Amino acid sequence: MIILLGILIVVAAFFQFRAMRNALKGIGYSTLCSKLLVEPDEPLEMVTTISNTSRRFVPFIKLDEVLPRGTTVLDETIRTTIDIKENIRRMSSAYMMPRSKLERRLPISLPRRGRYLFRGAELSGGDFLGWNDEKRSFFALNEVVVYPKAAPVDNLDSVLGGFLGDVSVRRFIMEDPVLTVGAREYTGREPLKQISWTHSAKTARMMVKQFDYTVEPVVSVMLDVNTKKHLEEKEQLIENCFSLARSVCQLLEKKGIAYDFITNSTTGNALSSWSYMGEGLGRGHLFSILEGLGRATYDCIESFGTTIEKMKRHREGNRSVIIITSERDGNKHQAAHRLRELTGGSVTFIYGEDIDDIYSGS
Repeated sequence: MIILLGILIVVAAFFQFRAMRNALKGIGYSTLCSKLLVEPDEPLEMVTTISNTSRRFVPFIKLDEVLPRGTTVLDETIRTTIDIKENIRRMSSAYMMPRSKLERRLPISLPRRGRYLFRGAELSGGDFLGWNDEKRSFFALNEVVVYPKAAPVDNLDSVLGGFLGDVSVRRFIMEDPVLTVGAREYTGREPLKQISWTHSAKTARMMVKQFDYTVEPVVSVMLDVNTKKHLEEKEQLIENCFSLARSVCQLLEKKGIAYDFITNSTTGNALSSWSYMGEGLGRGHLFSILEGLGRATYDCIESFGTTIEKMKRHREGNRSVIIITSERDGNKHQAAHRLRELTGGSVTFIYGEDIDDIYSGS
């Protein structure tokens, strides 16, 4: 009996020694999200994979994952906690067979516009007797971008009044597909009807017809985030502007009116083409703008007047402008009036402070 007890003690000591030295040896962790660009409150999944590349059985692994602030876990049976930084933490545990993988899917949603970062987790591996554990951090940098909520397009159409009607009439009168000035390479933003199959065949690249600007007038959409309001009110007004910018672009897409996009807002990371999106129309053009709106911050890179001056240097005649800004400002109206005199097109303002009226249709 004593001999058997001694053997058990030796075996336990052996496994204890191995477990203490190799608790997380061969253990890997990765995470990704099932969607990268989503609408507010759109369901998606956070997919976590734990792997064991060793030949040993791992009896216990504890997983501590950090979710971004504001994340909603859609499975009510999964318990989460909130730390002092208001991050959401999900604790779970598992065992791992030799050379195996364990995949877990967490259904979540993100309620507000913005850029959400999923930074990884901390894994703990216990020893054989449960006396100690080894911890290791696994870093990841996955992101999900949430688009701004859209304002009702039908109500926005009535707010714009005769502006778009005037643009459409001028386009109908002046458009002549015979008056082309050449062809340029297809960017993915142009409608299929502009593709020049003759030029495409000659160059072995997708090419589109280049119309004279006086033949096919377009609209410029300007998003201005410059405001004198205090922080809390400023953020809400600018969020309203992001929603209005999305709806204006969607409305132009719906009506088939080509447009470019310029803004003085910044993004949370390097989106090099965000401050100006060239003239275009189509799914790719719209989604590039929506991604920028999702990433945008409340900071601006320049004043309203500076952005107007940039527009004046690159604007040709017969171009109409939609300016989306937070609130009424006489100085901004004067700067826009000078732009109107230069281009000869219409200029209209849409204000973030009026968004409640737009939603109600009044």
